[in-house]
Order: sequence, then structure tokens, then C-alpha cells
Amino acid sequence: MDSHKGSPDLALVLESMASPMRLRILKSLAGRKLSYTELVKAVGLDRDKDAGKFSYHLKKLLTCGLVEVESSTGKYTLSSRGVKILSALESIEEELRDRSRMMVRRSDQIVEPFDKSKIAKALVREGKLPPKLANEIASIAERKLFDLKIEYLSAPLIRELVNAILLDMGLEKYRHRLTRIGMPLHDAETLFKKSIESRDWMLLAQETSGAIMREYLLLGFLPRNVSDMHLNGRIDIYPVSGWLTCLFSKAVKLDPDKPIRSTMELCASFFHVRHEIRLLGPESSIRSIISSLPDNMPKRRIMSVEATDDIVKFLHETPSDVRLSIRVMLDCGGHDIRDIALASKMLQKLGIPYTYSLSDEAYFTGLRLDENCRAIHSIISLNALRAAMEGDGGLDGLVANLRSWLKSILPVIRKGLTLAEKFHGGSRPCSMIALSGLVEAGKLLARGRSTTIEEAVELELAVLRELSKLMSQTSDVMLAGRCPILASRRFFHLDSQRYDEELLKNLTHGARAYSVSPIPRLSEYRSIELWIESARQIIQHLNGGFCLWMDLGRSPKALSEAIYAAEELRKYNRHGVIAIS
Repeated sequence: MDSHKGSPDLALVLESMASPMRLRILKSLAGRKLSYTELVKAVGLDRDKDAGKFSYHLKKLLTCGLVEVESSTGKYTLSSRGVKILSALESIEEELRDRSRMMVRRSDQIVEPFDKSKIAKALVREGKLPPKLANEIASIAERKLFDLKIEYLSAPLIRELVNAILLDMGLEKYRHRLTRIGMPLHDAETLFKKSIESRDWMLLAQETSGAIMREYLLLGFLPRNVSDMHLNGRIDIYPVSGWLTCLFSKAVKLDPDKPIRSTMELCASFFHVRHEIRLLGPESSIRSIISSLPDNMPKRRIMSVEATDDIVKFLHETPSDVRLSIRVMLDCGGHDIRDIALASKMLQKLGIPYTYSLSDEAYFTGLRLDENCRAIHSIISLNALRAAMEGDGGLDGLVANLRSWLKSILPVIRKGLTLAEKFHGGSRPCSMIALSGLVEAGKLLARGRSTTIEEAVELELAVLRELSKLMSQTSDVMLAGRCPILASRRFFHLDSQRYDEELLKNLTHGARAYSVSPIPRLSEYRSIELWIESARQIIQHLNGGFCLWMDLGRSPKALSEAIYAAEELRKYNRHGVIAIS
């Protein structure tokens, strides 16, 4: 081994540590030897684009004698001095983490470092305390929490401690204002005002009951390891506040011979379906139902219908408040392109969102709909980019993490399906497994090997094949090509606290959310033919349905491109939709 001659002084060594990138290089070499290309990829840089920056940081570490080059292989490794320095740094980090990085589980499913200023702000906002007194109580609470040495703090625990401090100090009048009624009194009052302003009569009821159900699910019902996976951003359970008693989506078949029964089923769905109600049945029954809807419809529930000429014309006469809840699906296989173009133009004018469906076997969201999947209980999203970051820098580590997470949550999903079957009767619903950030994970692993999107897709396909094998024995848990946007935003927020935010932004092209579909956007390809070929390979593994986004604008060309894509892809998977943005 080539060792660095001389003994750099303390100032030089400390200077070499004054860079997050150099610390990342040291940690990447802990316990292993890497080539130049492997090391560049391990720290999340591009060998060609970031060569100058990386070489500068690597030279600093070589100069200080913390990193060496193995003469026989040309690989980089930590020197004995580097091993000692890294060990000391990790001890310092652990001490800092123990004393100033207590982690708090927030009520909105975010885990973040403890910050006593947030206690003070809450005391001023909710309890109406004077700022000076609020800061004093926050400091007392901080000291007590440090002494508790709890692995994860929670908002309710902090609130209990603050209430106890207020009582000890004889400040009962302030403590009373902080009383919880399932959620903080201040939050309930804010929610009540929001319900009135939005004229959404279900908002207050669902959010207050949902807060209790969410806390019970995460703290009392789920196994501790699964709750931690959700809270720290490895997985996302959606809808988490309705997982125990509600459904994500449901198809309601309107029977013209039993109109009262159909109407009652639809009314019940407004209470236990959290996202999409798909209306099926004769066109006349659908028109009758829509015309009977009140103006004060729940604002966060959507009803999707398949478009026909009469339905689109009928929607034109529908009150605007009712139209806000309607989503339309244009079947590319069942209509002439001129009819679809006319319907698209009218829907744009009315401000009604729509998608192009490959068949009638999909929800508006792109998830599967057929006789065996008439209701969807929940969507469990896996953070594929986190799985790659926590892996060994290669495909095997990414797949191993995803397989481990999936094995942990499958028994929980089946338990949820059994509950849903008992609550809602009828046939057993389905649940979906989705991957957020798989496109970014593919790009991360492909760095240094290729700059084309096709290389990243090859890595994605390897992941999808492995997960498909693991799920092949489950008919009611499917692999879907669409995860909730809220999940992808939450993943990005949590990971940006853990990893280099600039790296994440580069992978997401500046967006503050991961991809919600494993199918890259059309804009990343040189031609629509190449995009369709990648999509064709991917969708064959997505038995739970999928959604494709085409960045073409709403133009005649966009429509013809969408229909062309639909005609090519429905041969391989009919359960999908195309959205033009």
C-alpha cells in the first residue's frame, strides 16, 4: 500500500473534515475498498459532470493521509489514521445526536429533530402565554426530555410533560387552554373554521375522528417495526387515518331496477370511501344520480364516470359545485378520435379533470378495476430511493431492502383486508403496493455506467421482477404503478433531512417530491416509440394498474399520441390510464 509520508498537523486534518462531501467519502470507504468510479457513485456524484469537484475533495483526503490507494488494485481505502479519525467522528456524531438531535414523531406522520422553539411557539399560539414565559417553560421541558433518554419522542408525550410543568408552576389557566379533545383544542377550532369557510360538512368529522384513528393505528394496532417504517419514511400507509375502517376507492354499480338500493349504497360510500367512487351502470342511471347530487357535496371525494357524448353534454348543465367532484375517463378504445377530441375540448372548458383510459378496467387514478377488484382498501408505498440509499450502493442492496420491507408489511396488509371485509361486507377488497422514487433510484444506480434513461429502466425492471415474484402468491395484494403524491412528497421531506438535499433535487429535476410512477415521463425520451417500449416492459409487472403522464400539452398532436400509446400498451395491460399534463 502507498502510504502518505509525513505527519500532517492537527489544523490540516481538521480542515479536511470541514466538508460534508469529504465526510461522505470517508463514510463510503468504511470497511471496504472502492475504485474511483465506484467511489464517485457511492457519494452520489456523476463521474463526468462532477469530476473536478470530486477530485478536489479526494485530493484533500489523500494529502492528509486519511485515504490511501492500494497499489495492487488501484482501489481507494481508509488509512489506519483515517479509520481512527472516522471512528472519533462517529463518536462525536453520536454524542451530538444524543444531546441535540432527539427525534420527535409529529401528528402529521413526520419524524423530525427536536426543537424547543416549537414548544414555545405552540404555548404562545394555543395557550396564549407571554413569549418570555413560554421560552422559560420550553427550556425546562427540553432539560427534562434530555434526561428521559427516550428513543422517539411523540407530540402527545411532550404535551403531557408541558402540562405537568404548567401545573407545577401554578399556571392552571394556561394548561386548561392546552386541553386535548382527541387533538389540540386550537387545532380543532382551526379545523372547524376551515369547514365553515369551505362549506365541507364532512371535513371536521373526518379529520377529528381520523386523528384518533391515525394515532391508534400507529401506536396501538400496528407492530412497532411497521409503525416505525411508516414514520421514518421507508413506507407510507394511505389513507393512514382511515386504514382501520375505510376504503381508498370503490366501484358502485347502479341498478336501474333497484334505484333506492343503488342510491343508499352510494350514500354509504361517501362516508367510508376516502378518495374515489367509480360509478358504473347504464348512462341513464348515472345521469339520474349526478342530477340528484346536492350542491354541498364533500369536497375531497371524487366520483369518476366513463365519458359518452350524452354524459359530457349533461355535465355542461350540471351545477359548478357538483362538477368539482366529477372526474371523467375517455376510453381510447371505445370512441372515434374526433369524438374524443370534442369531448376533451368541452371538459377543458368546464374545468373537469379527465384521463384517457386504455379500457373500462381502471379507476380514474389508474388502479385496477374488475370483478375481482371492485374495491381498494389502501395503497402501501415503498420508498425505493431510500432503499437504494440504505443499500450497498448496488442493485442487490436496493432489492434486499425492498424485499425485507415487503415481507414485514404483507401480514399487516392481509389483516387490514380482513377488517375491511368485515366492516363493508360483500367480496374481499384488494390492496396495492406502489413504488415511489423508483425512477430516481434507477438513475442513482445507473450513474457512471450510462447517461441514458434506458439504463435506469433496466435497473427498474430488475426490481419489479423481484417484487412480482414475491407477490405472485397473493391475489388480493397487487403491484401498482401509481402511488399517492402525498406519499412521494413526505418521502422527499424526510429524506432531505437525512441525505444531501441537493443530490435529491438533482435526481428529481428540482421537484420536491419523488416520482409516483415507475414509468419515466415521455419528455425524458428521444422519441415516443422508445418511451412506449420502456412503458411496455414495465407495465407487464403492474397487475394493480398504472398511470402514464405525457408532457405534450392539450393539443391535437397530444391526443393522437395518447391514443397511439393506448393502442400499443393495452395489448400488454388493460388496467391503466394516460394523463396529459
